[in-house]
Order: sequence, then structure tokens, then C-alpha cells
Amino acid sequence: MVEDLEGRQDVDTFAPKETLTFQHIQLDTAQGIVRITLNRPPANVLSVEMMQELGLALESLEYQRDVKLVVLLAAGKYFSAGFELNDHLGDRAYMMLEGFRGIFEGLAKVDKPTLAVVGGPALGAGCLLAAGCDITLAGASVKIGHPEIRGAVFNTMAAALLPHLIGRKRAYEMLMLGAPLGAAEAERVGLITRSVPDDKLEAEAAAIIRRFEESSPPVVQLARRAIAGGLDLPLDEAVSHAEDVYLNMLLGTEDVEEGLKAVVEKRKPVWKGR
Repeated sequence: MVEDLEGRQDVDTFAPKETLTFQHIQLDTAQGIVRITLNRPPANVLSVEMMQELGLALESLEYQRDVKLVVLLAAGKYFSAGFELNDHLGDRAYMMLEGFRGIFEGLAKVDKPTLAVVGGPALGAGCLLAAGCDITLAGASVKIGHPEIRGAVFNTMAAALLPHLIGRKRAYEMLMLGAPLGAAEAERVGLITRSVPDDKLEAEAAAIIRRFEESSPPVVQLARRAIAGGLDLPLDEAVSHAEDVYLNMLLGTEDVEEGLKAVVEKRKPVWKGR
């Protein structure tokens, strides 16, 4: 069942009030933009504990109605080199898979647009973490891929999600051969949104962030919901879903009226965020 923003207008009062502290990530919020930075040097390897922190950070944003965009960044030379090797075996393996699946469940539940900015290698779980965001920018020199098969393992979330992102044939090739892609090829097959020159990556990301800063939180959230809710539906059902979001949710916001008036009056809109 599609969730109505109007029915959630007071639910943000139940959001966690305490300040979250993390060891392996940083969480910063300004002007409706939330930045989550992977910060586990030297290669931002995703340990069970780090993935639990990512899941908690996403969960904390679920009912924050003023969030316009969630940006996933990384400190250091790597975006992420994937899972911690020691977590692949024994009791840790179950925790590893549960933690990674929890991140993607969190990305879905947070119901906000997401942007990954990839300035260094994104391998294994790091590849899928970047590709799983709504918009993914990568520097031209970045390598992206799933080399896990060389270590006699594979990524379970990638086995399920990659065929939807890049098609069955390329998914087989990536997961069973393990060869990484350059950023230009990753863009061509649909693994990332856009490859940009390394020295332009920060400016390109900043330009996208500015566009979201100027947007209405409920409008961008509902636009995303219209897309995301129809991805796995037949065309007629996907259209019906998008129409439901438009007619029964979007048109019930004050910002849609303000946005249309601003276009007619040739001025910048003054969003109320509701």
C-alpha cells in the first residue's frame, strides 16, 4: 500500500532526538541535505559494525520530512573496497549478509532521493552500495566492479539486484568473471548515472546538490516515490501508481500550488515544505 505523506505529517515527532555518534561513518545535515561519509581508512572496508552504523543512520532519517537529498560520500582514496575478508566465514557471514541487506532496506524505507559520489575504487559491496543509490556520479579514472569470485565468494545482494540494474548478460559477466569496469563503461551499461573528469567530480556533485537545495522536500520525495514504486510493476500498474501519487498525495501539498504560481509569476518559489 502506498504511504500518504499527509498521513505522516506528525510522525516526524517520533524521530530519534538523541545525537547519533558513529565510529566508521560521519553524518552531517545542512539545508535539507544529509551527507553520510564512509570513514574507515585506508579503504573503507565494510565491516559488520560499519554496516550496522550505515543502517542506523538511514533509519534515523526515515521520518525527517525536511530531508531533500541523502548524499553518500567517502573519505580517502577508496569509495569502498567491499566487505571485510574475515566476515565472509563462520558466524560473521550471516551478520555480514544481514547488515548489507539492511542497508538496502534502509535506502528503500528512507523514501528520499539518494546520490552517491564515487571518487575512488568501488569494489564488491562498495560497487553495489554506490550503484544502489538513485543517482551515481563517478570520477573518470574510477574502477567499479565485483572481483569477489576470485576469492571464491560472491555478493548475494548483487546476484539479486545487478540483473535489474544492468541486465542479465552483463550481470553474469560481472559476477562470474570478476573484471572491473572503467567509469565510462559503467555509465554505458547503466551501473552509474554519469562519469565525469576526476577534477570536475566535486563541482558536478555540488551542482546537483544545489538543485536539490532549491527544491521542495515533499515534491522530490513524492517524485521519487512515483518512480520507485512502479519499477517492478507492469506498465499499466506503474502508471496507475504514479497517478495515485500525483492525484492523492502531490496535489494535496501546499508546495505544488506555490510552485505552479511561481512559474506563472516568473519568480523563485517560497517553499513551505508541506
